Amino acid sequence: MNIKYNINLSLAANIDLEEIFSYIVNTSSSEQTAKDIMLKIHEMILSLSEMPQRFSLSLDPTLAGKGYRRANVKKYIILYLTDEENKTVTIARIFHSSMDYEKYI
Repeated sequence: MNIKYNINLSLAANIDLEEIFSYIVNTSSSEQTAKDIMLKIHEMILSLSEMPQRFSLSLDPTLAGKGYRRANVKKYIILYLTDEENKTVTIARIFHSSMDYEKYI
């Protein structure tokens, strides 16, 4: 039996999602493209309620040392922390993979 984890989105992650949606709409001129990518990101976030440890620690040694893990969705990286004691996953930030995201954590 898999243990379910609660999912929490930080305020910063919520803002990231809004900015990602706006950026995709503005650059692709397609709200549907933005909705499709947002759906994939949300599906990945929800999937973290089961076995959140299946993804690797961040590639950045400082973030990895703090326990940050990363899940990739298309060109986006979801950074999150897992609290084993409280069975909670906290989505810290969501970045485009081309960003130097380590400095924003």
